[in-house]
Amino acid sequence: MTTTTTEAPEHFKYQPLKGDQRARLREEAARDYAAGSSIRAVADHLTEKYGSVSFGLARDLLLEAKVPLRSKTSGLHRSRP
Repeated sequence: MTTTTTEAPEHFKYQPLKGDQRARLREEAARDYAAGSSIRAVADHLTEKYGSVSFGLARDLLLEAKVPLRSKTSGLHRSRP
């Protein structure tokens, strides 16, 4: 049995964010999150502008920007009467 390996097309290859590009995404993520967007919404917005940005990457960018993250339940639950 012969196995062949094929290389992924160029547009599917992982390209790490570096330098100015990473700084630009970090600043934009911090601005969106500070304006009230969720991490998921930040990831979606960055994906629309720059290509695939995962939840994890968006979170990492926020942490690198030293943005204090809100709790998961922040504003979602109300106290019962």
